[in-house]
Amino acid sequence: MAHITIETGSPTLCMNTSIHVVSSDSGETSGGTLYLLHGAGDNASTWQRLTTIEMYAQQYGCTVIMPEANRSYYTDMEYGLNYFHYITQELPDLCKRQLNLNSDPAKTYVAGLSMGGYGALKCALTYPERYRKVASLSGVTDIQKRLQDPMMPPDMIKEMKAVFGEQLVVKPNQDLYTLSANLLQQGGALPDILSCCGDHDPFVEMNRAFAEYMQDTAFEFRYVETPGTHEWRFWEQHLRTMFDFLYNDKTKVE
Repeated sequence: MAHITIETGSPTLCMNTSIHVVSSDSGETSGGTLYLLHGAGDNASTWQRLTTIEMYAQQYGCTVIMPEANRSYYTDMEYGLNYFHYITQELPDLCKRQLNLNSDPAKTYVAGLSMGGYGALKCALTYPERYRKVASLSGVTDIQKRLQDPMMPPDMIKEMKAVFGEQLVVKPNQDLYTLSANLLQQGGALPDILSCCGDHDPFVEMNRAFAEYMQDTAFEFRYVETPGTHEWRFWEQHLRTMFDFLYNDKTKVE
């Protein structure tokens, strides 16, 4: 496997940014492309440093793209940078130019953890024609509920206001429930969705509620809950669950 670090200037972000890529040395792309999004407090290198993502990329012959998004919630920020546009527009175009990617939408996937789980779901629910499947590990599935958390510390409230605005009101194009309802109303193709969460994760209640909602819709939606908290041991365990879902059309939990 090859590990490639791309340092590039972004016209959207108006700054230099990093993209970490794991890809086959031989240029094999039969497994397609997985955009893998990091959580708040992490960066483009964290997935590779703390998990066995390279082993799975080798096993399934896929190229894994791990971009940098800081603490943006993969959103075009109210007082900040347009990270959603960067992730969904500029990043795919850049990677197609620079790398030998299989750009077939049927073999293009997006996944992430925590903040990145929210970002992955938002990407797939906004642009279902681009992503065949999406996986969220311990994702923030109800962003409005997250913003209304009475235990949120003042520094995080300030940060969230920069992302979502002074009143902390989520726009329709930022809300996963609204995005999924719009897709159902349009009647087009829907991405398959996997959501995994630990039973002691602080986001478990919102994940259960999102699963209950989605399982009553036309989405092919799978929810996996096992013992665990909001930590890397859980996410490492469910990398296998995620890749089984993406490539073997099943979820395996051991």
